[in-house]
Amino acid sequence: MQRSNATGIGLLLVAAALCLAGDAQAQQKSRQELVARFTGPQIVEKLKKGGHVLLLRHMTTVRSPDQWGGVDYDDCATQRVLSDEGKQQARTLGEAFKRLNIPVGTVYVSPYCRCRETALLAFGKEGTESETLTVWDELEMDEKTQRGTEIRKMLDTEPAAGTNTILVTHTGNLLWSFGLDSKPEGLTHVFKPTGLSIGRASYLGRVNPDEWRTLGGLDAPAGAPAADDAAAGAPTP
Repeated sequence: MQRSNATGIGLLLVAAALCLAGDAQAQQKSRQELVARFTGPQIVEKLKKGGHVLLLRHMTTVRSPDQWGGVDYDDCATQRVLSDEGKQQARTLGEAFKRLNIPVGTVYVSPYCRCRETALLAFGKEGTESETLTVWDELEMDEKTQRGTEIRKMLDTEPAAGTNTILVTHTGNLLWSFGLDSKPEGLTHVFKPTGLSIGRASYLGRVNPDEWRTLGGLDAPAGAPAADDAAAGAPTP
C-alpha cells in the first residue's frame, strides 16, 4: 500500500514536470523568432549609409483606451494619444537622428493620432498615411495575416537612394508581420530590404526608445562626439 502511494506520487510529480516543461516550451515559442544580428551602435553605423527600413511602434501613450465603438482618425479625443513622456521620446529620437546624421526619406504612418504625432515630433512631418499600418482587433484572422504580408513587403522595399524609410505603427502589426517584440512602446526594429518587395528583408536588430539618447550622445557635453565612429562590440547572437 505504501509502495502504491509512493508510485502514485511519483507519477504525479513526473506529470507535473512534463506540464511545466510544456509551458516553458509554449512560452519559448511565443517569443520573437527573429534574432538580432547587431547591437545599437552597429545599427547606427548602418543607418547612416541609408538603405534600411525601420518598423517603429508609436511612442509611450496615456493609459486610456481608444473610444469604445469606433475611432475617428481626425478626432484625437476618440483615441489613446501620446503622453508627455512619449512626446519627449519622439523629440529625442529626432534629435538623435540629426546628431547621428541618419538620413530619413519616406515616412509612412498609421492614421491614428499617436502614430502621426510620433512622426511629426521625431521627423518634422506627419508622414504618408497607410491603412495597412492601422490595427483592429475586430479583423478576421485572414485579414490580419494579409496585413502582415503587406507589411513584410513594405519592409522589403528599397528606400530612395541614401535614405531610410520609416513605418510608424502599432503592436498588432509588429506581431502580424514577423511576430516581433512589441514592448516597450517606441521600440524600433530595423530591416535591410532585398528591394524585391517580396517580404524577405533581413532583420538587423532592435533599438529601445531610451537607447537613442545615449546613441545620439545627447547626455554628453556640448561638442562631444555623438558616438564612436567604429562599430562597438561583437554581433549579438
